[in-house]
Amino acid sequence: MQKPSNLPSKAEQRVIRQCFEAILFEQLLPYDERPAQNGWKIFTIRGKKHMYQCLGKRSAFDRVRIQGMPLLSARSGRQAFPRIKDIVEDAALSVEKSQALYAELSQTVFLSNWNEEYIRGTPSRRMLTYEQLEEAIGEGHPYHPCFKARTGFSLEDHQAFGNEAGAGFSLVWLGVKKEDVHTYYPEEEQSFLQKEFGYDTWKKVVEALCQAGGQLYDYRILPIHPWQWETLQNNELKEAVETKDVLYLGAFGDCYGASQSIRTVMNKDNPFQAQLKLPLQMINTSSLRTVQSESVAAAPHLSRWLQEVVAQDPFLCKQHDVRLLKEYAGASYEPSRYPWIMGNVNVIFRESVQSQLQSGERAVPLNALSLKEKDGSLFIAPFLKDFGIEAWLKQLIEVVVTPVVHLCLIHGIAVEAHGQNMILILSDTNWPIGVLLRDFHESLEYYEPYVKEKKSIPQFHEIHSSFKEGAVDDYYWMSSPEALRELIVDTLFVYNLTELSWQLECELDFKEDRFWNFVTVSLMRYLQRENEMNERLHAFHLHKEKMTTESLFKKKWTGEKECRHLIRNPIQLEGMYAYR
Repeated sequence: MQKPSNLPSKAEQRVIRQCFEAILFEQLLPYDERPAQNGWKIFTIRGKKHMYQCLGKRSAFDRVRIQGMPLLSARSGRQAFPRIKDIVEDAALSVEKSQALYAELSQTVFLSNWNEEYIRGTPSRRMLTYEQLEEAIGEGHPYHPCFKARTGFSLEDHQAFGNEAGAGFSLVWLGVKKEDVHTYYPEEEQSFLQKEFGYDTWKKVVEALCQAGGQLYDYRILPIHPWQWETLQNNELKEAVETKDVLYLGAFGDCYGASQSIRTVMNKDNPFQAQLKLPLQMINTSSLRTVQSESVAAAPHLSRWLQEVVAQDPFLCKQHDVRLLKEYAGASYEPSRYPWIMGNVNVIFRESVQSQLQSGERAVPLNALSLKEKDGSLFIAPFLKDFGIEAWLKQLIEVVVTPVVHLCLIHGIAVEAHGQNMILILSDTNWPIGVLLRDFHESLEYYEPYVKEKKSIPQFHEIHSSFKEGAVDDYYWMSSPEALRELIVDTLFVYNLTELSWQLECELDFKEDRFWNFVTVSLMRYLQRENEMNERLHAFHLHKEKMTTESLFKKKWTGEKECRHLIRNPIQLEGMYAYR
């Protein structure tokens, strides 16, 4: 059998590996798996056009980890390294959707190759501020193969508006007819904008509005991401600009920079000022990165509700240090004449991380914990050495896992606790002391029968017209606790802490079973304190040997909207009923 040659680039190898890890984990193609040495397995995957082989291992929650490069086996007996084109040919997609998937995977490789060649970065990211970390973390989603798809981004856009290059930019400002804009500000509009952006910026924007032929009594002022303006001005916004329903005012004000999520931008001149979430007409990983108008309207209400819940629960605000990055204001452009623009020219104001930290504290995105530095060691390696691996991990689990589960069990509220949304608060000695939660407008879910103070639930039908027609499970209100269970298990465990547990095993020989045993023990101790919640825990199915999880890549692979598959659960709470 001839040996393969022409090894793909490092970035393409990673994309191909993640494709096959997703294909195996989500069971997207038929495969056989047979044991090899030391717990490794040989997977043989049968596509409709190609056959592949790879060496891999099953990790926590049935995640598949591939070692080295998969091989494509030709009928002639020749082996080759598969390319992205080969993989896409085996997807059950139309020609158009196959081309879209190929483009997203290829763009991921292209932008990652550029990063690899031109982004030098710092030798160690461990002592960077939170804002610096958001720019310095360029690895992207560790599971989804389209982790840097950024559809519509040119290389120049990637350099200017991606987080990795650390570039800064000013916001573009628009004047928009008043009757088409809904604002959700905590005070009078002009006072609010002056406080948020500074009097000098506000004055320049108002002067530009007058020069463009508008007045404040006819127009509202809205910021828009500069890339979004360039993308929409001759397309979705063309008619509105021609009729002067929208006026271009120019780029003014402080310098902003992209976070990992790209559409959330941070003030580089003053990190205590609000982060802004601005829609982008692009796809990254699984989603179109616009911001729906109804979620803009709901954001302040959800933040106030959740803040009230946390403040009134001593377990969350005293025994644990749970803090929120509240989304306290927003505005949305909703022109009835141009419905195709909906979701594209909106803004949400979110409290900055620095505004929530106290002296002697620092913040780290949770997804940083599993990363490796240039010296080859884990980001958290010095922290583990200083405190001992068991002590530090047990504290991490107590700080991060228990509050999220408590919020779900006691209050019937689930948050999307993935690696970007959860921010770990460390002391100046790098000991975990608290957690910051964020991003409630799109992903918070609740199950009303379990909500303690039902009167405090926002009256969504009064907040936005879209909610009046919203069915159960469409927005925030769920029909069963199972939906909440899936949200926290998927975002906190399956696609988040599994990355840490796997890296601990690979780099420090700290077995995954030990990590997930720590999680189990922590939850069982929690149940001893909250023993009346055992029945509720049973309803959440956290004790089950198998459970469903969202199939993140299947949406791309098949075009289906709702995709789930069964996985094994390493959190075994067999003794839960002993605590009654």
